[in-house]
Amino acid sequence: MDPMEITYFYHPKLNKPRMVAAWPGMGFLAKIGADYLRRQVNAKKFAEIKYYHNLLVYKNGLAKLAPIKHSFYASEEHNLVICVGDAQPASPEESIRLAEKVAELAKELGVEVIYTMAAYPNEYDGAPSIYGVFTDEESREELERLNVKVLTEEGAINGLNGTMIGVARSLGIKGVCLLGDINYANVPQHLASKAVLGVLSNLLEVEIDTKQLEVRAKKIDASIKKRLELFQEEAQPLEEKRLGYIS
Repeated sequence: MDPMEITYFYHPKLNKPRMVAAWPGMGFLAKIGADYLRRQVNAKKFAEIKYYHNLLVYKNGLAKLAPIKHSFYASEEHNLVICVGDAQPASPEESIRLAEKVAELAKELGVEVIYTMAAYPNEYDGAPSIYGVFTDEESREELERLNVKVLTEEGAINGLNGTMIGVARSLGIKGVCLLGDINYANVPQHLASKAVLGVLSNLLEVEIDTKQLEVRAKKIDASIKKRLELFQEEAQPLEEKRLGYIS
């Protein structure tokens, strides 16, 4: 039995569709963006890959293996496929194997280009910048037309959000990874997801209302600001007490 077998629930009617693929990463940028996109275009789940980590979970003594799902959604109206994974694979070997499976499914559907999203740790004020890497020169021209900053220096993108487009290239599928500035690696970066989706909507020629992402971003920023203020208030009496002891 193939531990990464693809299960189909139905076969969507598509014609050389585009694909967006995303897995959780820094700032949860990619997964936030992909989940938001699939809801915006009302994409329907048509397939999944389910496999198990080297992990056993239990509750009240009852133990079972924990499945990790990678779901595929289709919007026939927008000729679009969206792949969203619950988690990143535990090893590099599993990552490559999963990327190959996703690329094989994309090939079967006639997908011509796969877009991924990733975080670019870089503190910013105002709006986050968007950067891009790609596997073909045609995509370079497309990104430059949209004022996406091409990453010209050497670097690396960790995890499936990077690996995916490299594996896709080996099967003749073009790949583009869009990266957005993030301020915090462990805090959901809705503003960065919004900025990346703004570029993606142009590439896909799909209208995406990103207002809710901006609302969520403001709530999180307000929460962070409040916590910092509380921390400063709690730290002040300790500092005064310490100074009093020294005197």
